[in-house]
Amino acid sequence: MDAETTADPVASNDQWPIALTAANAWRGRCLDIFARSEAGVSETLLMLANMSRQGGIVKLPHLVGQRFEELAVLIGPTGAFASEGTATAAALSAFRQHEHLRSSLAHGVGKVVLDRQGNWLLVLRTLAFRSKLPQRTVLVIEQSEADQIVKSLQTTGGRLVSELGNLRRALGSI
Repeated sequence: MDAETTADPVASNDQWPIALTAANAWRGRCLDIFARSEAGVSETLLMLANMSRQGGIVKLPHLVGQRFEELAVLIGPTGAFASEGTATAAALSAFRQHEHLRSSLAHGVGKVVLDRQGNWLLVLRTLAFRSKLPQRTVLVIEQSEADQIVKSLQTTGGRLVSELGNLRRALGSI
């Protein structure tokens, strides 16, 4: 019996630059959302640092992750700005679920590869040091999941930026 075989479609060389551009554009969109959220957190911390409340001292840390943590404490249930920050605290918590993605997107060395159907995969390799020991991570994002990731970032990031603005306006009127 003769068996007829069909070759899997293989991505052509002209698909690669298109995939590379698309993957890098996606990465840029995600980083822009992180940058806007980080700016909002920083502006809010700056405003809170200039307000005196319950003897609390507002730290202005250098590292972004520490800024998010400082704000979370200040607007958390026992924080100096808990009563005004309830909605912001919820938005901050929702956005922080994406933190694992930020360092890979910002600091990971990327490689774009194509699967047999011509869909891109972004491979991000990161080296960090924890307690003076190397910690290597690899994150792989498939094109098919990239849209969902950026939509989730847009939703939670947009909500956070909006709530941070609302909090600054509310505190500015006190």
